[in-house]
Amino acid sequence: MIERVGRLYSRSLYRHPTVFLIVPLLITTVIPSILLWFFPIRLSQNAEIGFDTKDTELSGPRLAWARIQPSLMFSNRIAFSNPRPIDTDVQQPTVQPVSKRVRRSWADNLLSAINQVACYDSPIPLMDHLSQVVLEVPNYDAIFDLKFLDKLCQMQPNISKPLSRFDSFTPYRNIWSVANMFACISPNLRVNCTQLDESDIKIVRKTIDNCWKYRTPIFECRNEKCQGTCSSCRELPEECSSQIIHDLFYRLLPKNRDDSPFLVNTFLPVFTLTGYITQNIPVDVVLYDALESSIIDYSKKSKFELKGLLMDVKRDRLLAAALRDSILALLAAGLVMIVVAVHSQSLLYAFVVILLLALSVVGALGVYSLFTDEFPLLNLVTFVLLIAIGSDDAFLLKSNFPNHLNEDTFHTFLTHTSFTMFLTCFSTVVPFFINITSNVIVFRCFGLFAGVTVIFNYFMVVSFLPAFLLIQHRHLDCFSGFKFPYRSVFSHLLYVLLPHALIQGRYLLMALLSVVAIGGAAITYQGLHLPEYNPLQLFTSDNLHEWYDNNAEKNFEFVSSKIALPLTSRLVWGVEPIYSLSTFRANATSPLRSDPFFALKTASDVHKIARSLEKARQLPFVNHQPKFWPERFLDWSDKYPCARGFLCCNMSNPLFSDSYLDFCLRNSTSFLATSYNDTPIFDNQTFAFVGYTAMLPTTLKYNHRFSKLTKSFEMLEMTKPDNGWWAPEWWLMSTWFDLLSSIVQDCLSSVGGSLLFVAIFAFIQLKWQALAAVVTIAGVICTSSAIVTLLGWVLGVLEAVILVLVVGLSFDYTLHYGAALPEQGCAEHRIREATSKGVGPVTLAAFTSFLAGASMLPALTHAFYQVGYIY
Repeated sequence: MIERVGRLYSRSLYRHPTVFLIVPLLITTVIPSILLWFFPIRLSQNAEIGFDTKDTELSGPRLAWARIQPSLMFSNRIAFSNPRPIDTDVQQPTVQPVSKRVRRSWADNLLSAINQVACYDSPIPLMDHLSQVVLEVPNYDAIFDLKFLDKLCQMQPNISKPLSRFDSFTPYRNIWSVANMFACISPNLRVNCTQLDESDIKIVRKTIDNCWKYRTPIFECRNEKCQGTCSSCRELPEECSSQIIHDLFYRLLPKNRDDSPFLVNTFLPVFTLTGYITQNIPVDVVLYDALESSIIDYSKKSKFELKGLLMDVKRDRLLAAALRDSILALLAAGLVMIVVAVHSQSLLYAFVVILLLALSVVGALGVYSLFTDEFPLLNLVTFVLLIAIGSDDAFLLKSNFPNHLNEDTFHTFLTHTSFTMFLTCFSTVVPFFINITSNVIVFRCFGLFAGVTVIFNYFMVVSFLPAFLLIQHRHLDCFSGFKFPYRSVFSHLLYVLLPHALIQGRYLLMALLSVVAIGGAAITYQGLHLPEYNPLQLFTSDNLHEWYDNNAEKNFEFVSSKIALPLTSRLVWGVEPIYSLSTFRANATSPLRSDPFFALKTASDVHKIARSLEKARQLPFVNHQPKFWPERFLDWSDKYPCARGFLCCNMSNPLFSDSYLDFCLRNSTSFLATSYNDTPIFDNQTFAFVGYTAMLPTTLKYNHRFSKLTKSFEMLEMTKPDNGWWAPEWWLMSTWFDLLSSIVQDCLSSVGGSLLFVAIFAFIQLKWQALAAVVTIAGVICTSSAIVTLLGWVLGVLEAVILVLVVGLSFDYTLHYGAALPEQGCAEHRIREATSKGVGPVTLAAFTSFLAGASMLPALTHAFYQVGYIY
């Protein structure tokens, strides 16, 4: 049956190539254009869209808490999609006017702190959240050079114009640099750093050299627990006990004085973009662009070595940079086109190959639009991947196209190549489609788009491209006469000398490569890890903003404390977790609903929730002494005076009835203080008693490192209440931890699943030689991952995708040798035949992949650069 269908298809293609040229062209242009017209795709400007998890144990509570948190800042009345009716016999309390609640935030008292002088005696409020500039000098001694200090002092007047545009947003006016700090430390009462002279520098250096020995006591004396009252404070010399000295060591100078080169931090009187957004202050990112340009220009003018910047503007700049990097795909396409033209001796064929790749992308966009209108920036990487993958099939078709063309030879050619390309295509598609099962939205979208694109590419290379080869052979011979002068030399090298060298040294090569693969596995196991400092890298590591995120915590003391925010558990009863309603749409989630199975209708219900809170308070990493509202309600109830003829709220009194409980719970809020961190929840429409929420403080601290964060979340899981759920107070912490957990799980499942499918496909084509193919693929994965590990890779979202892709590409190359292996003959003859036929396509495919990857190395964004790097 399959043979008859294949014969019919090849006969129809051989006799009517024009139809097979036009129909695929219409399918990949007209139909997708119509679909995109009715279902347009939007390229998200938010770099974090899709970098979230759905349908995990943590995602539902996290999303629900993110919904109710803003409302709790104003009131304890929440709008639910399923309003709960209230019993008609319950007395309705008087509705009080809504007033904004006090929320714990580092930005609460920002505008009340105004400091317009460089010197200060008390901590600068929220100083850690100011924009920063990191400079590099040769060594510690260089910071005491008067010329350097003078140039650093002149930074403020030279960037005053872009700084002045922030005057209406920020209470601060002065830059805090080592120059300003030295002027404050000097006993000569310098007004500012412009008055520094050599005598000041000598005194300041002596002071700093002496105080460096007391760095640890200085930090301990000023931390939250001590506040200047510890015994270590009394041991400090008076000259080392000032706030200026503390901030100089804590924020401006690196941890190690012997570092060479030596880093110097500088604080600008401008908050980061995130700092302003947190305060609901709208700031145009263009202001930061002008400020950064001014800083860069002055650094070049002053011959400063500018290393890093902190402004929190990476996300706002990513879209423009990604679109710019996408243009590099055109360069990659041009280079691949040259290689295809040289190999095929036809510029027209090379152009058609590039056109085929473009049509595959257009067709995939049409199908993709049926599933979602969100197009994460990671999907743009697919264009580069397709260039490397698609050119492989072009080499295979051209190399195997029959010299003596007739219907039988064409059938043999198409049967062999289409089956080989089917295996190579779907060995790549399967890893992509496995990503659709991921809990990470961006993984799902990338897997869908990349998988569909490769399928369209296969459809085109078994219809459109063979049809073009037939038409070119019959009618366009005049366009295929391009001769590359050194082609015969390269052909002799690829098809004669290289196979001979491989065969003669096969035993030595196998031994050496086995050792390399085993060593690579060991290096990968020991060295490949999740990000430790920069949770989501968007640009290349040499980007000023990425450099800061990658290196600041390693060099400056304050960054660790800034990141180590308290991990608090938000306990919630009476609200349903949020669930995803779409596989590919990040924002398609279920509405906020109250839990119909939760109710406080009996005294036993109140005791249960009170016991749950008491148990959570007594956990060793919590140890929270103050009681929460349900516990305080029980105490209040025990003291409530009851008398016949009056409603009784004393649950231990015989006059009490469960029918009174709803009124008593409401009535208690007039006597017992409730707040954002400890409050009952009411339905916004019916004012029905829906649930309760409490914020449980802990001694745990947030940390980017996955191993430490895992232990913290394991302990936080112990706070999970019966008939309720928990989420971190700052829900972004849960997002990051859930993302890391999913990356680890998805990477293992994708690589394992990919190897399984590849092994099945290899067995179909290679039979028992499939075992050698799978071992080879595993060796390629181990070696590739070891190389990138040694080059500093960490296992982020993009790296996990690339690691899966390596499986498919490894199988493509392995299959070329397997497909070329003759079924008959002695062992050495079969090896020579397979090597001679396979080494050419493999080398050309690898070379085009290298060219496509090299084209991406000038990329600005991390995604495009990493793809180019691995290729």
